[in-house]
Amino acid sequence: MRILFTLLFSTLLSAQQTLNEARIEQNMFVMKIIGVVVLILIIMPFILRQLKSLAPKPEKHKPVIDFDEEEKSKKKEKEKSEEVTKIDPITYGLEKLYDQRQTPEEQREAFAPMYRKFVEVKMGAVDVKTGSFYIDTVLTAVMELVHSLDEERNFEVVFDMDANVPSQIIGDAERMEEILFYLIQNVVRKSDTYIVEVSIKRQDFGDSALHLEFHIGCGDETMELNFEAFADQSTETGLELYLAKEYAKLMGGDVTLQQVHGKENILLVKLKLYMPNPSEMRHYRLPSKTMIGHSVMIVDDHKESALAIQKMFEYFKNEVDLLSSKELFLALEIVEDYDIVVIQERYFAKHLLDRLEKVKPECGVKVVSLNKNEAFKHTEERTLEILDGEISKPVTVQKVFNLLIALYKVEKES
Repeated sequence: MRILFTLLFSTLLSAQQTLNEARIEQNMFVMKIIGVVVLILIIMPFILRQLKSLAPKPEKHKPVIDFDEEEKSKKKEKEKSEEVTKIDPITYGLEKLYDQRQTPEEQREAFAPMYRKFVEVKMGAVDVKTGSFYIDTVLTAVMELVHSLDEERNFEVVFDMDANVPSQIIGDAERMEEILFYLIQNVVRKSDTYIVEVSIKRQDFGDSALHLEFHIGCGDETMELNFEAFADQSTETGLELYLAKEYAKLMGGDVTLQQVHGKENILLVKLKLYMPNPSEMRHYRLPSKTMIGHSVMIVDDHKESALAIQKMFEYFKNEVDLLSSKELFLALEIVEDYDIVVIQERYFAKHLLDRLEKVKPECGVKVVSLNKNEAFKHTEERTLEILDGEISKPVTVQKVFNLLIALYKVEKES
């Protein structure tokens, strides 16, 4: 039994030893496996990077470029860049003015011409031209513009120009026209006058320049004129008086409101211009003595207009009488006593034509129609047959000069 126990104990010890050795070997195997796994995990990123670097790279395909489109795009970008860098400062100023004045969109187109002129003045971008022109052309354009303000209103612009004012002038005709129109326009709109008198005088300051003064009658001594921009409420933009004054300054002059004889206000416009021939003092020389020294009858119911025309005929040594239409029709036979009769266009009625047709062959009177403007044309054949000439308002010395030549050139040639 003791021996059996000893053998059994020995067997158990041997089995325990064998089991321990097996466990140790098993643990060692597991440890080896774990070590291998850890090593693989450590070196795996390196191996992957190496494999990635060794792998063939895919070929990159370049996009196909349309060179025409590319050129067009570059051109558009260039044009856009140039447009940005070359913005018209006047246009930019005009847009700013619209915003400052809070001008409604629907009014901007109508206001644009005057607003642009204002911006040009403020920016010093006004060009004062120097060219030769006839003063008659400017005065006629001014009168037509003024009459277009109110065609229904029966008013008249009378230009009373001194004979020493030359017909041909050197300066800026456009600016002169604008100055006179803006000023006369205000007089017409602010008063109920039926006539606007404009006297044109020449001042001698001993230099080669032509110094002209325009005296524009305001009619009402209480009339107030404000030359500040946007201050005048008689026009939509309120810029006309401001522009007239600024343009006059650019032409070496000015515009002021002055009182005459302690009661009547006038707008005094001073402008500095030049003449083609500064040494020429007499500007109207008729080619024949047969064209001067006549008896002239003027029928014009606007007294101021008649007086201005009278001076122009008297310049050529004519004797002039003024009659109203009423005086003429009360004594139609009076036409026989004159060499030239100048009658307003609206008075060529049947009884006047009858009288003229009778006496004209006997006395040789020259019959002239005094037309209200350049646009007026007689249409009745009978009237056209009786007329020897026509002269339109505004009447100037140059127009009278041309009329006398036209009336008597046939006699000179014969």
